[in-house]
Amino acid sequence: MRRLLVAVWLLAGCRGDRDRAAPPSPSPPAVAAAGTNGPNLPKLPTSPDGVAELRAIDADLARLRGDVSGRGSFVNLLLGRAGVTQTVEDYVEAVAVTQAWVDAAPDDAGAWKARAQTLARVHRFADARAALEHVKKLADRGEWAPLAATIDEATGHPELAQPIREEWASILDRPEVTTMLGVNLALRGKLPEAIALIPKAAAAARDPSPVNFSWIYFQWGRLYEQSGQLATARDLFAEAHRRMPGYLEATVHLAQTMTATGQDPKALVTEALATSSHPDLLALAGKTAEAKAGWERYVAALPEAFSDHAARFYLGPGADPARALVLAKANLANRDTAEARALAVEAALAATDPAEACELVEPLLDPSRGALRAQRFIAWKALSACGRRADADRVAASLGIR
Repeated sequence: MRRLLVAVWLLAGCRGDRDRAAPPSPSPPAVAAAGTNGPNLPKLPTSPDGVAELRAIDADLARLRGDVSGRGSFVNLLLGRAGVTQTVEDYVEAVAVTQAWVDAAPDDAGAWKARAQTLARVHRFADARAALEHVKKLADRGEWAPLAATIDEATGHPELAQPIREEWASILDRPEVTTMLGVNLALRGKLPEAIALIPKAAAAARDPSPVNFSWIYFQWGRLYEQSGQLATARDLFAEAHRRMPGYLEATVHLAQTMTATGQDPKALVTEALATSSHPDLLALAGKTAEAKAGWERYVAALPEAFSDHAARFYLGPGADPARALVLAKANLANRDTAEARALAVEAALAATDPAEACELVEPLLDPSRGALRAQRFIAWKALSACGRRADADRVAASLGIR
């Protein structure tokens, strides 16, 4: 049950989740090479073995599958495992289970909350908002406010989520809550302020959950990655991976930042592929054809959830800019965030369509939209490519590149 309580907090943050007691796991050789003991690395308490924790989640899911009375726990655990492993089948099952649940119990607040959480996790945001309206009618504000904030953030409106994030951070001294406030600040272009919250979040850590702590380390790593501090980001991703070796997103970002900082992630990727055939790992291992087949399977199953990831693959090793542009535009239509828009602009440029890139670029030039430096750099490239010289020069001046 303690594991489920952690899941409730992290499900509200739309990626991550879990917790249990066992000996801490040793640092794998590939991760130790990444330098996880840097002097500025925020420290969280020792947590139990992440591999054993994932096995325990597997066992709990096997026990609860088909148990109508345990559907809430089952969905929380299923989404929690999906957040760790990014396995498409878990997401598909959660969608099916919650649909059956609300059909069978249309006046059950727990059913609608699970449905809204699941739909948000697979990026069916309009459907998630509709499900959330049922929760609002059946439950107190505390049951739905964090998820409403998550949906606002995920669809490009972090300013709407800001009051909720600040309110909850003022009430609850928990590292997940403080970290989610930091994520909100980053989405509004306030990376220094977001990073400044990390010591406060670390000081609030009490519950030694490997899933919880790995999720927190990953979010901190993303803040440093977005600010261009790749060595620190790498070390934080390494710690997230050490706490929970099966955490797919941490492994992928660790491999990428290892490469960017002159290290070889081959051993890390090989180790990860021994237990997962996720298309991101296949791509990192150079198995491009298998990765392509994997991404097409993911997109066919849940297009809203994976169009952005697949688009990045086709912009890189997949080497199909036209396919990347189709996927990136579908992702942008579903959620108009600065990240989604920058991806679509980048895909248009790669597809040698500068006019399309410039049609998409305008919101990235609006300071209130919170575009990060890398996203504004993509905007500059688009403006330069389509001949908007004066606008390109203004962006270049703001970036200090001319």
